[in-house]
Amino acid sequence: MKIILDTSNQYLAVALYKENQCLDKIQEYGSQRQSENAIPYLSKILEKNKVDLLDVDEVVITRGPGSYTGVRVAMTIAKTLNVIQPIQLKAISSLKAYAGLNRCVSVIDARSQKVFVCAYDNGKELCEEQMIPIDEFSGFMKQYPDFEVVGQRSVVGKENKEVDLIDNLYQLSLLEKDIECIDALVPRYLKDIEVKKICL
Repeated sequence: MKIILDTSNQYLAVALYKENQCLDKIQEYGSQRQSENAIPYLSKILEKNKVDLLDVDEVVITRGPGSYTGVRVAMTIAKTLNVIQPIQLKAISSLKAYAGLNRCVSVIDARSQKVFVCAYDNGKELCEEQMIPIDEFSGFMKQYPDFEVVGQRSVVGKENKEVDLIDNLYQLSLLEKDIECIDALVPRYLKDIEVKKICL
């Protein structure tokens, strides 16, 4: 049994898979209560499908960038489950989760007039995931003129579009390697990287 869980940004996404089939899923847009709802939603899906938590042997989560609290919610759930029983864990970039296997530029609001951004094609990064000022986004897009923009599009002046994060994460998980040391896994905060660059 595989659980997919994303709490890092504008969605709360929970899904249950068995033998490559999605048994159930919840994807809630605009949730600001991931920390409160993630476990109840997960419990609801498990109970509805008569699946015991101990039957879960793989978990797929996002590792950031994103909300400081949100990124940690799914990661804490996965680490806690691993204490109960060993699991396979895959942690996927939140930017890549929006992109899926598509040829596109993924964008996430980084606050303070900045965005997290990266270009992807078929699940592979075409550049480094980075944080840039919003007013530099149009310049960034000149490198990828025919790429669709996905993710939190409104922050760069585009109309938001629904994204099937659960399917994206499932497809990406088939390409992703397991985390070797789950205890050592930490969220990816690009803001920390930018601060270190300034200090150096």
